[in-house]
Amino acid sequence: MEKTNIRALILEALMLIDVEGEYSHKVVDMALEKYSYLSKADRGFFSRVVHGVVEYRLQLDFIIKKYNNGKRVKPVIREILRMAIYQMLYMDRVPDRAIINEAVNLVKQRRLNALTGFVNGILRKISAEKESISFEDKCIKYSVPEFLLDIIKENTGEYFDKTLEYFLSNRPLSVRVNTSKSKITDVIKELKDSNIKVERSKLNDSVLYISGFDKVDDIPAIKSGKCYITDVSSSMISKLIIPENIKKAVDVCAAPGGKSFLLADKLKSDSVIYSCDVSENKVNLIVENVKVQGFKNINPVVADARVFDERFAESDLVLADLPCSGIGIIGKKPDIKYRLDSKGIKSLSELQKEILDNVSKYVKKGGELIFSTCTLNKAENEENVSKFLKDHSDFKQPDLTGRLKGDLLEHFDTEELKRGYLKLIPGRDDCDGFFIAVFRRDND
Repeated sequence: MEKTNIRALILEALMLIDVEGEYSHKVVDMALEKYSYLSKADRGFFSRVVHGVVEYRLQLDFIIKKYNNGKRVKPVIREILRMAIYQMLYMDRVPDRAIINEAVNLVKQRRLNALTGFVNGILRKISAEKESISFEDKCIKYSVPEFLLDIIKENTGEYFDKTLEYFLSNRPLSVRVNTSKSKITDVIKELKDSNIKVERSKLNDSVLYISGFDKVDDIPAIKSGKCYITDVSSSMISKLIIPENIKKAVDVCAAPGGKSFLLADKLKSDSVIYSCDVSENKVNLIVENVKVQGFKNINPVVADARVFDERFAESDLVLADLPCSGIGIIGKKPDIKYRLDSKGIKSLSELQKEILDNVSKYVKKGGELIFSTCTLNKAENEENVSKFLKDHSDFKQPDLTGRLKGDLLEHFDTEELKRGYLKLIPGRDDCDGFFIAVFRRDND
């Protein structure tokens, strides 16, 4: 078999992302599936460079502009420069001279020989001066647009810089153990026996951080449903529910099913959980994942969360983990930084309000509604909570301090918990940014 040019694949992927507008995580997944024969080292190199170039795009372009005196360059040349500069600044696997030679070779492969001298010259100069390159502007340093930087600062306070640093850090994959199927200690042993590094989350001991594997889909513990991929932030929902009171639950925006599994793992086996999403494709994904996890009390159904559905009336618990701007998961999906704008965020906030207004009708008296997002934005979080309470006088927010124990209670903001919500902040909590609010419907 002819050796695959891994750098040509990286360039092709970056062109799809930047020029064609594809999402980076989807491009990476598709490429690794298509070229599944790649070595572990090449797969890791491919993923690291593609993700890193997208992650540092603003910073890399700042450097290119500085050393090119602001002149425009062809899109393909810009991508070649980006991937070379990223490697020189943030990776030590390959010497700079080899990185520059590979970049020049890519230019030749694209039949742009007249530009080889330009690429060679600019990269050699950057290599010689890279130790002195600095960034005064945080937008450039952390590669975050200014309007988004302001939102993050408002929502993270003293952890602002740590949050931005967390987004750019390399983190292990997190999985939650399906404790209905396996003991946590048994899963840890199985993973370690497969030479996978395991660290237990300090916030939720059923969540494990794993690293040192090649293909995540080949990990037996995941294939068998003993654990599933999820972030510790969303798993904190399990700490806030009172399972003894729940016989009927609805997860209204459920795909791919992780929150439903969280509920099924906590509730008694005779409970009923409706796991809903808006399309058949999404619900089919839930169906397949339910089979792997082995839960019998989850009913995947197609349902639009904006439209009332009689099947879900008189529920003890409604879980609404809603579409959002995703600012809390920028570390995993850096494309988000460049796609968001104020108009889009406003429309998402309005969609969230519309869904909450509808699904609140499903909650029986004495039941609870949990509203969550994976964003750091008051317009989508706290402000939507205030609007909801104003429009729904029959709902109140319970004091959540009694639902968290010991060190966990001390870890979070007590005043926020007393007001009925919990915030997870990247850089403070070692997880994605997340917001969880609980509403209880009055019995009166």
